This record gives sequence, C-alpha cells and structure tokens, in this order.
Amino acid sequence: DLFDEKVLYDKIAYNIKLITMQKKFENVLREPFSRLGLHEKHDWMPLPWKGVFNKVLYMDRVTGATIELAHVKKGNTFPEHYHTCVQSLFLVSGKLETNDSKIVQGTFNIIPAGKLHGPFHALEDSIQFKYFSSVPVYILKDGSCFIYKENGMTMDAGKLELGDHLKLDNFIQEFLKK
Repeated sequence: DLFDEKVLYDKIAYNIKLITMQKKFENVLREPFSRLGLHEKHDWMPLPWKGVFNKVLYMDRVTGATIELAHVKKGNTFPEHYHTCVQSLFLVSGKLETNDSKIVQGTFNIIPAGKLHGPFHALEDSIQFKYFSSVPVYILKDGSCFIYKENGMTMDAGKLELGDHLKLDNFIQEFLKK
C-alpha cells in the first residue's frame, strides 16, 4: 500500500522533527550554573573597577536570576550605578560608606530596578551577599554598561544613550511615566 507507506513516512519524519526540537531546547534549557559547597574553593573574579571582585554562586540560565558574593577591598569604591532588575544586598562583613550613610555588617537592603545606588566605598574589606532577579546589568551614570556572564565575568556592552534619564533617581520609573 502506497498510502500506508506515506503515512508511516510522515510519522517517522514528524518524530525526527520532535527529537530535533527537543535537542535544541535541551541546549537552551540547561541546568542552572552553580558553585555549591565552600565558596573558598572558587576564585574571585575581577569586575571592571579597581579592587572590586565577585563570585557568582548561582545563575538560572533561563531567568537570569543570580546569587553572588561581591568583595570590595579596603580603600576601593564600587561606583554609583543602576540595574535593570531588583537587587538585594546583605553585608556579610566589613564596612561600606555611601554619599549619605555608612553600611555596617548585617545590613540588608532591597534596591528596586532602575534605582540609582552607590557609590560604595570600602572603609574595611567588605563582602556582600547579593541576589539579582535577572541577569545583572550595571549601568553607570555616564551610560557605560556591563553585563554579567554566568561565571561572574562581565562583558562591556558599550555606552547607552539615555541622556538625562541617567541623572534621575530611578531611570526606569521616570522613563515609563513619559
């Protein structure tokens, strides 16, 4: 029967397509990146600013949600910046100073998406435990933009042309109002 062979051929072709699609999705929907156990066995990765390092402990490869440790060495400054997602910050050790306050060990803060925060000047070697609700993107006031890779390294994403929006307290909320 030619008809039965055609039906069989179509079913085989359909199954091959399903298997091929499944393989493609398996490559995209991989397990999250994680560094479990003692963090001391993982190296600090340098960020683009002198004396500032991080260790990404977890990154969801689908949502971008990220957990990291950040280390600012005494005397160095993590510059003033924005993120495109919510960030939480817990100071595990050390002491930091911003333009208007001191942050001591045990302090917990939540920073809304688009909220200008920092600079964080380290009065002592400081380690922060951070959570980002999506891939960490650092946008400096001059428009310089850095995006995390899953291992904590950053890529320079160039300069954003957001004009006066980068002079605002929260560039996302103000941008959406217009």
